Amino acid sequence: MKKNLLMVLVMLAGITVSAQQRNLSAIKQQVPRPVTSVLENDQLQQGSQTTADYDILYNKSGDLLKVDVSSSSNLFGIFTTDQRVVSAHPEANMAVFGNRAGGSFGATGNDLRIAYSTDYGSTFNNFIVSPTAGSGFMFRYPSTVIYNPEGNTDPANMFAIYTGPFTVTAGWKGQYFGSARIGGTDVNTTFEDNEATVYLNHMNNGLTATRSGHIHVASQRLNGTEASYTSVGWEVLNGIFNSSTNSVDWELPRVKVQPDLLEDGRIDATRMVFSPDGSVGYLFGTAVDADANYNPYGIEWPVIYKTTDHGVTWDKTEAFDFSEINTFFEYLWPTRANFDLVVPRWYNKWAAPENQSNNGATVDKNGNLHIAGLVRSTYSIHPDSLSYTYSEEPLMIFDVFMNGDGTWNAQFVDSLRSDGLEDYLTVSMDQRISMSRTEDGSKVFVTWADTDPSLWGGGVTTNTQPDVFIWGYDVNTQYYTNPVNVTALTDYWGENYWLHVGDMVLTEGTDYYIPVSTSQNGVTENDPVAHKYLKGPGFNEADFVNEGAGNNTVPATSLVAAQNYPNPFTGTSMVGVTLAKACSLSLEVYNLVGQKVYEIPARNVQAGNHNLVINAGGLNSGIYTYSVIAGGERVTRKMVVR
Repeated sequence: MKKNLLMVLVMLAGITVSAQQRNLSAIKQQVPRPVTSVLENDQLQQGSQTTADYDILYNKSGDLLKVDVSSSSNLFGIFTTDQRVVSAHPEANMAVFGNRAGGSFGATGNDLRIAYSTDYGSTFNNFIVSPTAGSGFMFRYPSTVIYNPEGNTDPANMFAIYTGPFTVTAGWKGQYFGSARIGGTDVNTTFEDNEATVYLNHMNNGLTATRSGHIHVASQRLNGTEASYTSVGWEVLNGIFNSSTNSVDWELPRVKVQPDLLEDGRIDATRMVFSPDGSVGYLFGTAVDADANYNPYGIEWPVIYKTTDHGVTWDKTEAFDFSEINTFFEYLWPTRANFDLVVPRWYNKWAAPENQSNNGATVDKNGNLHIAGLVRSTYSIHPDSLSYTYSEEPLMIFDVFMNGDGTWNAQFVDSLRSDGLEDYLTVSMDQRISMSRTEDGSKVFVTWADTDPSLWGGGVTTNTQPDVFIWGYDVNTQYYTNPVNVTALTDYWGENYWLHVGDMVLTEGTDYYIPVSTSQNGVTENDPVAHKYLKGPGFNEADFVNEGAGNNTVPATSLVAAQNYPNPFTGTSMVGVTLAKACSLSLEVYNLVGQKVYEIPARNVQAGNHNLVINAGGLNSGIYTYSVIAGGERVTRKMVVR
């Protein structure tokens, strides 16, 4: 594997973004996409009963090997990354793939097929789980994981856990959640009708089975109808595996998590992930928080809830201003009105080719959340200009992670090389950014599918020939790998569609293998789809060679300026300042179009603590930024006048 990675690294140099010319005048306006574009699609075709050889090996390219693992009646049921399609159990060298059945492997599109390998993905066995006979129920959008009891290595004692929505001929009816012993016996499936107010509530996000037997899965609930619906937050279904009944004791009713959000409660890119030992979990999406302390600029940031009691209760994490992360100052562009202000925004809700409908996520060994996704610059924080973006800025993936002390940091991963495919067939396909970790959480990985135009003569600008890209980060040493295109110039070059990635990696000595599947659709979205497991992509311990960002959120400085208090405020508000040396100290306040509207003139002061008082008597209600300037340094923050 090292030889193959080294060859690709030599041939494919990374994109340098820090030296690129910044054209702050080139902008374009975007519009949000429908929330349901990644939650609902058609319920076509049941497929036909056929048979197949389940272990066809494709041509080997270096260390890579594609294996036919399953098939589906059509594209629907595999296109959304909310589902847990691929998972892994490193302790058993096991890779798992679960999907709606049908196609060449047999059964129908109303059934589930669950395939598993115990030899790192070289060969797979599989079995079928069907809805209750005669019920008329049809499985849709399944998530699947394997529960492996602590200390067990025998597949015969493992159980598949599966969840998702089900339909009848009249349309969506409810949610299913169940378990089956590997091989297809001891099947126990619960079918629960949706409440009358529900439009969509697909219970398939973040499905997790811990070694202690705790089961968790989440949904993003929409009430109303297709013509008119509202977001009412998340629901979490918990359960615990009962070894006496060989089934899951599901804990009903579900736990409701309802954040206070703007934009009618809109949430994008929901994810739920748990720590390696299952003691800490996070549920989040990108949204505009109604609390200005959590979102001072009115743009899309992660809204995060945390559990430490196996999903019974969820508490909002501590507020943090992501614009304070120094890595973003190095890579992102400043606002047009204030060149000292860089405001990151997660780019999930927009109907644009460069949009990413999801973010990858995982939890490391220290219980810290990592979020990998496309983070863009903010052109303006003025409410009338929030839909505008810089049209020429590079599109960059970051791993944004908790430090463990209430602060966050970020590590640049790579640049996206192409735009996503809008309405590919009738379903959009972006780069499908995903995250995995080692079993102990000491290393985390980012995987995505992208087209490199330089490998196709420069004429390709959309993600029509996707390759598999991978990147890794060592939590202990804070060193990271180079991003690697593992399929370029191989037998699988440009043929890696509908990527799904495992939650954990498989380990063999000092090699870390990322479980990956790709799928080949037919001419239309209604044609059968072939699913393939890609065996081999990953890193060796020696590949973690780059020094990372560490735990610093801001560079070393002789100026520390606190957030003004109170904020929001009327009348006056105070800014605490700490200086490491004697210098000139001043403060300037700007409105959202960059006009200076208030200042405290410069004066010479001694080292130590100082308080600056802002008087809002002459300011209109609204959002402002203020800059504290001292000794050639400047700290910019946001404030709200009521």
